[in-house]
Amino acid sequence: MNMTIPDARVMDVRTSLPRHKTLRYGRRKPSDIRSAAMHHSATKSGTPEAFAGYHVTTNGWPGIAYHFVIQKDGVIYWCNDPETISYHVDNSNRHALGICIVGDFRTQQPTAAQLDAANRLIQHLQVQIPTMKQVLGHQEYPGYAWKNCPAFPMGKFRSDYSQYLQKPVDKPDKPQQVPVAISLNGSLLSVTGFLQGGVFMLPVRAVANATGGKVEWIAATQDVRVNGKDLNEKIIEGSAYAPAREMAAALCLQAEWDGKTQTVKLRGCVTE
Repeated sequence: MNMTIPDARVMDVRTSLPRHKTLRYGRRKPSDIRSAAMHHSATKSGTPEAFAGYHVTTNGWPGIAYHFVIQKDGVIYWCNDPETISYHVDNSNRHALGICIVGDFRTQQPTAAQLDAANRLIQHLQVQIPTMKQVLGHQEYPGYAWKNCPAFPMGKFRSDYSQYLQKPVDKPDKPQQVPVAISLNGSLLSVTGFLQGGVFMLPVRAVANATGGKVEWIAATQDVRVNGKDLNEKIIEGSAYAPAREMAAALCLQAEWDGKTQTVKLRGCVTE
């Protein structure tokens, strides 16, 4: 995901925050995200590292609950992939993305820099994730009417945010698809994949068939599975393509990129 936001500073801390030794959050498709959930930290100060440590050590969660944390100076900390199903609104977790603004707004007020950053972040995310149409406070989710979070008026926040929506938003250019070859244990396959937005995409059925993998189409959820594992696939002209690293993991293969020959090399055992 492109997280370059005009007039905003974003710090990517996804790989540096405390994580549980064994537990891992589930994953979803970006199109599963329906809303942004606004939280306050309920602390006068704090850092993503401190929040992650509390969520892991005290709560026993796989990692930090929030996808983004906004400090008082307006710096946005990117804590989880949007596809991560983290714990922050209970039964609504699968469809909600969590944004935490640092502060205890029962006794404090969000800074102007925080509100500006939150508005810019949400606007940017709604371009990247068109299904994320709602912006709700924590207490507006089912089962949380009792909870005073984020403890600032959501009606006013949404009203102020609507002013941002009136401004034209430049949608990012669609990344160009660059064809790439695919080899399996040193032999070129007759099909090709492509590189788009820094991700190598491989044709699911062709690669699975070449390696003896089992492909399933789940009509109810419009999902493709390989050997029982869900993929973040794209359907292009009726064919499914999935990230090379996900395909390799599902097929128990190793994947590497050969820049000289523009080839995704798959290596490992093939089941006949």
